[in-house]
Amino acid sequence: MAMLGLYTPFSRLNAVLNNKVVVVGAGIVGTCIAYELSNLGIKTVLIDKNIPGSGTSGASFNWINATYPKKPYSYNYLAQLSLNEFKDIEIDLNYPIDWYGSLEWTNSIADQNKILYEVKNLMKYPTFSKHKIINHIEANKLEPKFINFNNNNHIVYSEDDGYLNTKEFIKVLIDKIKFNGSKVIEECSYHKINYINNKISSVSTSKGEIITDQIVFACGIDTNKIFNKKLIKSPEPGIIIKSKPYKKIINRIIYGPGIHLYQQRDGKIIIGEQGILDIDDKNKLKNYPKHFISKSMEEKYINKIIKTGKLFLKEIESIPIDEVKIGWRPIPLDEKPIVGRLPHNENIYIATMHSGITLGPIIGKYVAKEISQNIEIQLLNEFRPSRLI
Repeated sequence: MAMLGLYTPFSRLNAVLNNKVVVVGAGIVGTCIAYELSNLGIKTVLIDKNIPGSGTSGASFNWINATYPKKPYSYNYLAQLSLNEFKDIEIDLNYPIDWYGSLEWTNSIADQNKILYEVKNLMKYPTFSKHKIINHIEANKLEPKFINFNNNNHIVYSEDDGYLNTKEFIKVLIDKIKFNGSKVIEECSYHKINYINNKISSVSTSKGEIITDQIVFACGIDTNKIFNKKLIKSPEPGIIIKSKPYKKIINRIIYGPGIHLYQQRDGKIIIGEQGILDIDDKNKLKNYPKHFISKSMEEKYINKIIKTGKLFLKEIESIPIDEVKIGWRPIPLDEKPIVGRLPHNENIYIATMHSGITLGPIIGKYVAKEISQNIEIQLLNEFRPSRLI
């Protein structure tokens, strides 16, 4: 990737490939890190308290993008690099990703003007992913049958966006990690770090002690608990509906008024919502469950989502629902990724972010590079944990 030349790494120590690294958390970020470390020949153990991909990554909308909400430019540029990195991984793993772009619009004139303003600012960046504003006639050529664009003439077409089946993607990464000779241990909870002569010697877990030199924490919503410090906000819920296989009705990611959706290759439709959870219900979910605590609450939000969606997709009423999940998103206090060594111990590394689906591959590449070569990549300096610790 030519753009990688824009950062200048500086050496801290000589490169050491004999290190043993434990990665805590097998969501997409932790798994990408373990994948890249194992590709470099570093002895890596990836652990997860449950099953890989069973946390936030497994209840995500799975949208890969470098769109306008990712700001400032340093954040957006990182996302741009990750889109390219995904394409490299596609080749390495022979795993196809769907790059069909997204269409976004709203029925509120005020909200539409805000979106257009943000896109205009995005396109002032030194580099940016492909975006253009199209009208409803052009949009209907891209989605010719089922979507009602309500005669909107300011639809944002983000051509470079993609989506993937994250749980399946994590499984493919794990297969490669194991092929490389590294280990993946599921249902293995992290307990504590052990030291000998002030140096990390091992990690205690629910499945015993693991010898290691360095530890990477990619723990998502568990970050505050592990570090006993508030680094992320209270996790934000996102409702995800997955359908049973259905006839082909959608070609791209549709980010319409109130909900967003796309259709996988297997015919399953993934539907996400945009902040419809009531405060009272959110308070009832304070333990961050993966599913609603009652069938009646689940039905309430299914009906809300269908009612919202049928304003532009009448077919949504006929889509057979297979599963409803709640994904709890880890959002750092300043909403930017937290990536880097801890200020007081360079052998403890943290990688926590909201946009894990998009950023996973580039974070994996850069973290592995920093650990294996004992360097700091300048492009990540704005995202170091020292700003919050």
